[in-house]
Amino acid sequence: MWYHKAERWANKQKFPINHLALGFIAWLKEKWIEGKIEMTMQSVDKQAEDIVKQWEEEDERNRPKAEIVEEGLFGEEGWSISISNPVVERRPEETN
Repeated sequence: MWYHKAERWANKQKFPINHLALGFIAWLKEKWIEGKIEMTMQSVDKQAEDIVKQWEEEDERNRPKAEIVEEGLFGEEGWSISISNPVVERRPEETN
């Protein structure tokens, strides 16, 4: 990596320069790593949002459409009920 080359170069310099250069390179390396981590995390967040959006779209497409299976009055006049769960099977037209 770039910082290995820079450290080798700094080690070849004379005393005051090599000490300052190594300190600056270590600081710069830390900032560079923090920046890389931040960019990677942003990329991961974006990918996670895209995956969630894709899953929601697939769920919406694959979700069975609710259809009214039974409808009718129960109890007093003005009350009604409708079942719209597609899992519930419709009873036969003629009942005993």
